[in-house]
Amino acid sequence: MNEPQPSQELPYSEAEIETMATEDASAGKFLTVLMVCTFSYTVIVGTYIIFWSLN
Repeated sequence: MNEPQPSQELPYSEAEIETMATEDASAGKFLTVLMVCTFSYTVIVGTYIIFWSLN
């Protein structure tokens, strides 16, 4: 039987991990907003081009 390993020290402190998690969350939120804006812009431009080509 293997003896349980002594708990390894984390390379980062708890506060640093929380900070990184917060930064990841805000970056993800920003990317989501960016994707939504890009999608909306594409739809609007696409619709405009279709109407322009029909007329």
